Amino acid sequence: MGDLPRSWADLLKLARAGRVLMPGIPVDTLMNFYMLCSTLGEDVARSAERVVSAQVGVQALGMLRELAQALDPHFFDLNPIRVYEAMTLIDRFAYCPFAYGYNNYSRDGYARRALEFGDLVEIDGRRCRTTLGGAGLAISSRSAGVEAALDYTAFVADPVCQRTLYFENGGQPGHRTAWTDERVNRACRNFFSNTLPALDRAFLRPRYPGYLRFQDRAGAPIRDYLRHGGDERTLLERLDGLYRESQKEGQPCGHSMA
Repeated sequence: MGDLPRSWADLLKLARAGRVLMPGIPVDTLMNFYMLCSTLGEDVARSAERVVSAQVGVQALGMLRELAQALDPHFFDLNPIRVYEAMTLIDRFAYCPFAYGYNNYSRDGYARRALEFGDLVEIDGRRCRTTLGGAGLAISSRSAGVEAALDYTAFVADPVCQRTLYFENGGQPGHRTAWTDERVNRACRNFFSNTLPALDRAFLRPRYPGYLRFQDRAGAPIRDYLRHGGDERTLLERLDGLYRESQKEGQPCGHSMA
């Protein structure tokens, strides 16, 4: 493969050549929609009434559909891990533009071929602004061993553990010192240092009560549009309805959204 794509136009050209694969399940599709909206200048869920303006939403949906139509349709059934498995096992695919990162695939010996991770393409001279979510570590309020759980949580989250024992045993650390550690990066083809700029400028996905109900429902209609086409404004109206419903579902009985 030659130079990596730098622009959205470069990405479309490579996709039409059959060299691109990316996740297409509903949640990844929704995150890509968020990403394009943010990159085009408008973060989602900043209003209580609508997900995003019609102008930005229509443009983002159209761009996603153009990219989707250039890909092998089986991408709609793939999550990030299945994409990475395909890229390490099948020489046909050379580039994945958007996906959650798993540093394991950049380590020697983990798969048939190691993958290299980096930053994203540009749209109108601006690097794509990805969506940041992430997994968490929590202690149940019903736990019978809260003190032991607290001790373990403090141990795992400690920066020394994060950049040594945790990483060395296949983990993907959350502490920034691990992401900038030279020894850690040498072991995974600079996965962390290469992708950190994307995380630093990322949009933090919504966190209002009830949001996960929206996330669980909103990706499928977008994926259907990418597959079959349709009216973008009608789709945005449907997303807005799901968004408003999720806000109500997240509120205690007898209270309204402020």
